[in-house]
Amino acid sequence: MVAWLLAERVGARAAIWAAATGYTVVIGSTRVYLGVHWPTDVLGGWAFAATWLALALTIRALISRRSTKASGR
Repeated sequence: MVAWLLAERVGARAAIWAAATGYTVVIGSTRVYLGVHWPTDVLGGWAFAATWLALALTIRALISRRSTKASGR
């Protein structure tokens, strides 16, 4: 969600998303490598985060669409 918020405010969207994705993959991989999480834990966390982000983006789009219709644009 931080990447999404930054991408909305800053022009370098591709770079921000690439950095956020890379960071997520590295952190998840190190958790498995160090033995503090099972691979399924990491995959589950990624799936949960992706679902949460998709829900947030959908709600934002619905609110934006509703406010656009209300203003008559």
